[in-house]
Amino acid sequence: MIDLLIRIVVETWALLLVVSPWLLIGMLIAGFIHAFIGEEFIKHHLGGSGFIPVIKSTLFGIPLPVCSCGVIPIAAGLRKDGASKASTMAFLVSTPTTGIDSIFVTYAFLGAVFTIARPLAALIAGILVGVLVYTFEKEEPTKISGHGSHPHLGIKERVRQGLYYGFRILPQDLGKTLLLGILIGGALTALLPTDIASTYLSNPLIAYPLMLAISVPLYVCAIGAVPIAAVLLSKGLIAGAALAFLIAGPATNTITLAFVGKKIGKRVLLLYLTSIITSAVVFGLLLDLFTKGTTMKQFMSPGEKVPYVIQFAATILLLLVILLNSIKRKKKESEMDHSFYVPDMTCKHCQMTIEQALRKVSGVKKVEVHLNKKLIKVDGDLDEEVIIKEIENTGYSVKKQKMAQQQ
Repeated sequence: MIDLLIRIVVETWALLLVVSPWLLIGMLIAGFIHAFIGEEFIKHHLGGSGFIPVIKSTLFGIPLPVCSCGVIPIAAGLRKDGASKASTMAFLVSTPTTGIDSIFVTYAFLGAVFTIARPLAALIAGILVGVLVYTFEKEEPTKISGHGSHPHLGIKERVRQGLYYGFRILPQDLGKTLLLGILIGGALTALLPTDIASTYLSNPLIAYPLMLAISVPLYVCAIGAVPIAAVLLSKGLIAGAALAFLIAGPATNTITLAFVGKKIGKRVLLLYLTSIITSAVVFGLLLDLFTKGTTMKQFMSPGEKVPYVIQFAATILLLLVILLNSIKRKKKESEMDHSFYVPDMTCKHCQMTIEQALRKVSGVKKVEVHLNKKLIKVDGDLDEEVIIKEIENTGYSVKKQKMAQQQ
């Protein structure tokens, strides 16, 4: 039992080392997307109804060199900035499945057939999940909520806003979910036998379910999956099952599954898994048909890895970011001149938007936001109507605290 616990700890730490640099990069990209692109661009291209935003999201995600963990904070940021569930899921599927970097690595390891098949599969899988979510998960068109960046902000202010959003707001929303998924992934890695993938490789009825059972819950990035697939192919794995692994592996893992289930919805999670598994199996079978079901032995050459020093530093930094943002600072509800109830304020992102807007109002000395009570307290010599109008301009409804308490 002790040995098993040690293995789980070791595998969880190893997984943290692998994903931490990419999670930090993903948070950085998410912050800059929020600060430099903002809500209007997102709502115009990825929001709205119909299938066009789904296609745009898929095409937008395919070339990005972001892994399945790094894409989570980006997807969360897009969703907060007004992207529809369908567009968000299309982006979440197509982005980690392949990328500019993994395309070159795939060609170096596996040749032209796999290099063409992977982006094509990412395109179809992204569109499929978007269509399924759009069809079965109806949602009201998103309204402007003031979460976007402000056109008048300078470069320095946008960078500051992006860093604050990426490393302050997103970790508060995603930190616990990410750590839970990493822990589950480490436990599964420790519990699964190391030779399970090389026992029955040439039988499609065994190879496909086996590859899916391994690849769906476990974390493997688009680049890291390539040498694994090359080794399995060299040991006799049929080409289609290897392609299924290359599709399902980077697109899913326990971290992403936890994020989708908790932040977007259980039904969307089911549609997400359905589209990934269907795309992986269909493209795998088509490749087997193309190669007549023969094995494709490949020679494996060393792939590039993130240096351990960088992995270690990134892991410590990630844990510190999550830990510091998980500490709940109890604010003293001091006597303030004005107090308001904002029923639409539901997350840290909302809090940041309203707080930043109010601090820019002339006459405001201090702003206190109590998210759990949906209360905003403002200290300053100014008319209450000015504060109410400013909050409403950010897209939120607002009432005086006394009015809210009477209801």
